[in-house]
Parts: sequence; C-alpha cells; structure tokens
Amino acid sequence: MARASRLVLKAALAARGLAKVKARACASSCLDQCSSGICILVEPDHFFYGRVKPEDVPEIVDGIDNGRRVERLVLTPEDLARG
Repeated sequence: MARASRLVLKAALAARGLAKVKARACASSCLDQCSSGICILVEPDHFFYGRVKPEDVPEIVDGIDNGRRVERLVLTPEDLARG
C-alpha cells in the first residue's frame, strides 16, 4: 500500500509540473510512525502527514503547490509520541 501511494504521489507531482521544482516523493527507511499508517515527512518544514490514502494525494499536491498544509492529515505531538 505504501509503495502504491508513493507512486500515485509521484505521478500527481509530475502531472502538475511540481516534481522537478517543488517536491520529490522518495521512499525512505522507517520513520518510526507505524501507529499512524502510511506517513509522509515534509521537509524542510519538518512535519508528518499520517494515515495517508491514495485518495488524499490530490489534496496533498494542491497543498504543496499552494504552500499550505492539509491540517486533517498532520500528525499531532501525541501521534508522534506513539510512534
């Protein structure tokens, strides 16, 4: 599921022309956030999106393009503490 979500994100970024200038969707090793399902670490702003589903990707890409977070997906300090 995580691989499929990353591929959907990569394709959406490329389709919007953002992949080479604003964002990259890269695989990573463990982010220590297993309790929050599929996660995306956003850098350099250093926040996490959690419980990400492929259907969330358009909203995430809109947020990247417009410089705003998708607050409903942002992990709270409590979420992060659970790991």
